[in-house]
Amino acid sequence: MKNFTLSVSLFFALAFTASAQVAPANPSVEKATISISRLMVQEMGLNEVEYIQVRNLNQERLLKAAEATRQFQNDAPTLEASLEEIDRDFENKLFKILNNRQVEAYAEFKTKPEANFLSLVQQVSPRNKKKD
Repeated sequence: MKNFTLSVSLFFALAFTASAQVAPANPSVEKATISISRLMVQEMGLNEVEYIQVRNLNQERLLKAAEATRQFQNDAPTLEASLEEIDRDFENKLFKILNNRQVEAYAEFKTKPEANFLSLVQQVSPRNKKKD
């Protein structure tokens, strides 16, 4: 009986730890991720599986951008280069998910103000959080 109780306790501890890792540490990143991903669904005609993959890529991109902004806040050239690399990496991964029609739709979507990566970065940057 002790082994069973110990096993159940261990299971719940692992389950709790795993669920805690899923939640992002930055609520503004989660909000921006959902917002941009929903816009991409509408503009590019993504299905549910593609939406999940794109949402994960957007979250990864915004978390990296927020970290780069925090890390290089006093070094504008390095920050700019880092953000360009993050965006390039995002697009490389994104293009592996999308079909040709969706890539064309993404190119058009990217020109819209609401899709601007730098404005998204400002939404999730540590400096912006202090103003709230």
